[in-house]
Order: sequence, then structure tokens, then C-alpha cells
Amino acid sequence: MNNSKENPQSLFKPINLLIAVIIIAVILIIAFSNLLEDPDSRQMRQTAEKQLRLFARGYSLNAIDCEGIDSNNDGWVNCRADDRKGKLLYLECPYQVTDQECRYK
Repeated sequence: MNNSKENPQSLFKPINLLIAVIIIAVILIIAFSNLLEDPDSRQMRQTAEKQLRLFARGYSLNAIDCEGIDSNNDGWVNCRADDRKGKLLYLECPYQVTDQECRYK
């Protein structure tokens, strides 16, 4: 009979600690970026993303995201979506007028 005692795998190996630190850092970065986002930018982004999702559903696209900054103050923000083949598409979506559809750039 073999009565050798094997050491259990340590949870605190350097690679496990590194992975844990990276995961925690990513979570903290996402949390702080959401907390520090300007409320006006958040409102613009959320409204435009709703418009993007509606547009994407009607044209068989996958909505990705929208920016929260209107760089030229025209009521439209830059958004991204991809088609079913994975091709990235750049769109502009309105954040003020809800009866307009997104448009291709």
C-alpha cells in the first residue's frame, strides 16, 4: 500500500494571485468609470443605446454600444453595431428625438 501524503494544491500560487488581482482591477475600473460618468452623458448614451437596439432589431444587427458625447452638438452620437457575419458597422443615433431612426455613417 502506498501511504504517501500528497500536498494539496495551494490556492495562493503566484499565477492564481495574479489572475485574482487582474479580475479585481477590471471590476474596480468598470465600477469607477460608471460612478464618474457625467449624468448628462449617461442620459445621452442610454437614450441613444435604446434607439440603437430598436434599429438593430429591425435590421438584423447586434447592437454594441454608443458614446455619451455629442461632439458637434447635432443631437446624434456615434454608435456601433455588427451584422450577423461579424462586420462592424458605425452608426449615428439620436438622443433627443425618439421618432428618428439611427443612420449609417
